[in-house]
Order: sequence, then C-alpha cells, then structure tokens
Amino acid sequence: MIQIPNKPASQDTQCLSSLWHSAASEQLAIAIWQLPGQTRKHLILDFSERTQQTKIDLEELPGGFAFSPFLNESGTQTLFLKADLHLSFDSDDTLSREEVTQALALVVGDSVEKQSKKEAVLSKLEQFEVKTTSSVSGRAQTFDAVASDTERQHFLQMVEQAIEAIRRGDFQKVALSRSREVNLPTDFDVLRTFKKMCMTYPNAFVSLVSVPGLGVWMGASPEILISQNAEGTFRTVSLAGTQAAHPDTRVKEAHWTHKEIEEQALVSRYIVNCFKKIRLREYDEEGPKTVVAGNLMHLRTDFKVDTQAVGFPQLGTVMLELLHPTSAVCGMPKAAALGFILKHEAHNRQFYSGYLGPVNLEQETHLFVNLRCMQLREHTAVLYAGAGVTAESVPEKEWLETNMKCQTMLQVLHSE
Repeated sequence: MIQIPNKPASQDTQCLSSLWHSAASEQLAIAIWQLPGQTRKHLILDFSERTQQTKIDLEELPGGFAFSPFLNESGTQTLFLKADLHLSFDSDDTLSREEVTQALALVVGDSVEKQSKKEAVLSKLEQFEVKTTSSVSGRAQTFDAVASDTERQHFLQMVEQAIEAIRRGDFQKVALSRSREVNLPTDFDVLRTFKKMCMTYPNAFVSLVSVPGLGVWMGASPEILISQNAEGTFRTVSLAGTQAAHPDTRVKEAHWTHKEIEEQALVSRYIVNCFKKIRLREYDEEGPKTVVAGNLMHLRTDFKVDTQAVGFPQLGTVMLELLHPTSAVCGMPKAAALGFILKHEAHNRQFYSGYLGPVNLEQETHLFVNLRCMQLREHTAVLYAGAGVTAESVPEKEWLETNMKCQTMLQVLHSE
C-alpha cells in the first residue's frame, strides 16, 4: 500500500484521469471515494486478473475495498478490491505524475499477470494525452428525468400489496425500491461528476467504483453500516424516515409522523436485537435525532461500542454478518420481507442497498449501505431509490419519497 502526499495545484492534474482510463483499458478494478466530513479523497487500484470474491473478515483481510451486492448469502459474494496501489490526494484532485509513476514502480507484481498489468498501466501513464472527457463510454444527446406512468403504477400497486401483507401479519415492514434509467447528459464526464458530488454532499460517503464485468457505480450514501477505528471503537447507525430539506429548514423544528418515527424505531430495534444475539449489553445509544443528508432529512440513532473494553475485537466482522441486509433496506422479519421483495420488485437491485467501503486501510474500516446510487452504462444511468413500507404507509407518499431520493443523483447530473 503506497500513499502519495498532497502536491500543489501546479502539478499534473490529469493523472487521475490517466489512472481511470488505464484501469478501464486493462480491465482492472478501481475505487475512488471520500469519507463523510472530509475533503481528502482515496483511490485504490487492484492489479489482479480477477477481482476476489470473499467473506469480509476484518481480522484476516489486508487493506482494500469491499463491494457487496444486496443479495449476499452467507456474506461470501462480496467483491474485495485489494489495495495494490493506494493513493490519497487533496480536494483539488491533484496528483503528481512523477510520484504516481514512482509509486506504481514499487507495486509488487506477485504473478506474471499482475506484473504485466502493472507495466501496462505504467506505460499508459507515461504516454497519456490530456482528454476532454472522462465519459463512461461514449455520449448521449438528451437528458430525460421523467418517470413513466407505467413505472408509477407498478410501484403504487406493489406498495398496496405490501400494506395488505403487513395487515395480514406476514411481516412488520418491507423496504421496496424502484429503478429509473435516464439518458446521460451530452459530454458526461464521470470524474468531474464525482468531484461535483463530493462538493454537493460533503457529509455523505461519496464513491466511484468500477469492476470489470459489473460496470461503473457512483453514489453518495448517508448511512453507515459498520465502522471500526484504530482504537477499536465500533459504530453503526439506524437511519430511516425521510422528508425534504430546504435551505431555510430548521432541523430542531422538523416534525415527524407516527409512521416515520415507528419506521426508524424498527431499524433501531433490529440493531439492538443483533446485540442481544451475541449477548452484548455494553453499548452507547444516542438518538433518535434529525440529520440532513443532501436534499433530505432523516431520523438517525447512533450506536457505539468500545471493543477493547468489552473484550470483543471481532465485533465488526460479527455485526456485519448479522446486520446485512438491515431492516432499513430489507424489512422485518428479514426472511419474509426479502421473499416479498424478490417476488414483487421488477428489477434486480444488484449492488443497490448492498454495502461498500474501505477495509483495513490506515487501520480503519468504514462500510456504508449503498444508497443514493446509480449504475453508469454506455449512454445511460440507472438510478435506484427505495422507501420503507409499514401498515401506516400511503402509496402515493412512498412514491414521492423515492422521487426525492432520486434527486440526489439527478441534481448532480442536471448540472453537468
């Protein structure tokens, strides 16, 4: 793992674009991200011929980046991008080509294939010519952000069926989602959009991930799944309930309905029940409180555990397995809610509502639920959004909630 210090703005600012294009041309997995409340960005490049698929064990894995789909039986379907190269850089996305070249030269190619890939990236970095766009692949001529009436009717009917199932006693809550495919703006630039997203949503986990065969995913998630720092402090949150946030909104004066309060309480109870399963009684709980996430407000409760004090260093690994998928993105009870989702949702969630983030980098792990995200295709973006359905849900209001959540991505695309 090699880190590059900040360089002044006069250095070669096209180096990031060179690395991105080189990774794409050599079929290498790459991830770029910014943690909430920070301006520093990170990049890792995995020189493996094939991205590793594994179960996340925080006590065993080296530094890297986890990327899990929503459906992840036994946790073994998580993609793990090994940090063969790890760069960190300032808010101006400024990297020195000379120092990155030196860092690449120090990467150990532990196989013929990996060494070959490394040399190919080095060669491309040295020969790189400035490009006017960092598009995913090609351009689109229009931008369409209007959902069809068919999409709306399907979602409303699905919510109505879920409410009926809840009233029958099939489950207490289910999180239902929808997808939207929109044309990308003309001259869409993926790295410029990522940078804009970092500026627009500074309190979210902003990520850009490309895995050969699985496409390019970008998002700005407000929800921590698990985190654990070098001192052994474990954290997770319950996040649910949604309403619009306006520039003049006063957080302390936000009003929440009984439905939204109960929805958030269900997620909190889910976390507490996970603690009970492993007989963990010593934890700090703070909330619920209103938090702003971009153009939305949510109810949030924070949970914290000192793993050293309780003698449970494996807590992060254990809780990851217990939590995913959480009540916030699946439902309660989990099995019944998941069965309803698989039967009624018209799309494959893929990595939406899975989890992603750095693992064992700088002695810390930060995994987030993959919300407010989109999959970037050749000329289009597929947006994903969901809403928690309870017995008190109103289908039209749930539809409007998913529209608000889509705006997280649309707001950035609109301004391209």
